Amino acid sequence: MIKSKIMSYITQDFQSRSDLIVGGEEWQKVVLDMQSKFAKAGAIRQTVSQVFNKDGIQRLGNLWEYTDEKAFVDCQLLFREAEQRFNKTEIPQKLFSNRGVILHDVYF
Repeated sequence: MIKSKIMSYITQDFQSRSDLIVGGEEWQKVVLDMQSKFAKAGAIRQTVSQVFNKDGIQRLGNLWEYTDEKAFVDCQLLFREAEQRFNKTEIPQKLFSNRGVILHDVYF
């Protein structure tokens, strides 16, 4: 099993439930279309979740894991490309990025 060394957690806030659904589907289309590029750059995994504990907020959470810091940096260029593709959909969103070095990784 490849272990992640770096992770990022990006939230996407949408104006409505329908924007969240369509925006989530469109973002996945972009990511899947670029999947081989992300893998080559060192991305290990992407997990998308719908945040449900914030009343009145339509939010998706995107957890990304990378092999190392170089992979993280290389994927940033790909994210710019992916965001340009997504922005063509004209679905308004607000992005909030958090990045970190993995200190503990527990498997059960």
